[in-house]
Amino acid sequence: MATRKKPASATPGKQANMTVEQQESESKGKAFARLAGSPTFRASITERQIVGTTMGGAELHLLDVNSALTERFLKVTEDGDMATPEAMLLAQAHTCEAIFHEFARRSLRSDTMPRLEAYMRMALKAQQQSASTLRVLGELKNPRVATFVKQANITSGNQQVNNGPVMQGNATSTHAHARTEEKPVATNELLTDDREAQHAATLDTGTTGRTVRENPALAAVGEVHRATE
Repeated sequence: MATRKKPASATPGKQANMTVEQQESESKGKAFARLAGSPTFRASITERQIVGTTMGGAELHLLDVNSALTERFLKVTEDGDMATPEAMLLAQAHTCEAIFHEFARRSLRSDTMPRLEAYMRMALKAQQQSASTLRVLGELKNPRVATFVKQANITSGNQQVNNGPVMQGNATSTHAHARTEEKPVATNELLTDDREAQHAATLDTGTTGRTVRENPALAAVGEVHRATE
C-alpha cells in the first residue's frame, strides 16, 4: 500500500508550487516520472493548453486539473458509472455535427470547384464520424449479448438405424445378393467367317433403290415450252 512520505517540490518555473506525493522508498525523480507517465496527467496538460491557464478570473493549476480528471475517471473504472463516457461521446458527436455544417457553408460560398470539393469532402468526413460516434454510444447504452447455441438432438421413442443389408439367418436378402452379383463384361471380338455370315444382314448397308417418278408435274420442260432467243 502506498504511503505518503513527503511532498517533492518542483524546480522554479511556471508553477513552482507543484508538489507530488512520494511513495515509500521512492525518490523525488521517480515520483515525478510516475506523475509524468500518468494518462490523467497527460490529459491535464493537453486540456490546460486548450482551455488556458485562467478561467473566470481563477488560475487553473495543473495538479488541480489532474485531480479533477482522476476523480472523474475513478467513477468509471471503479464504480462503473458510465455517465461521463456517455456525455463525452454525445458531445463529440455534436461537435462533429457543427464541423459538418461549418464546412458545408464554406463549400456553398466557394467560387472554384477544387475548393468546393475540398470543403464538401471535409464536411462528409465529419458527418461520417458523427454517425460512427453515435453508433458507439448506442452500443454502450445497449451492449450486445453473446448467444451460444448448442445442438440438441430431441427424439421421441426408440429409433433404429440400419447401415447394412438385412440379415436373415446366415444368408443375406435377395435384393442385397442381386446388388453384389457381378455382371459379365462383353469383350470386342474380330468377326470370323461364320460370324460374318450370321451378321451379314446387319452389316449390309442395303442395295440401291429403283428410281420412281413420284411427281410428274415437276418433270423437265420439253422443247415446246422452252424460251426462244
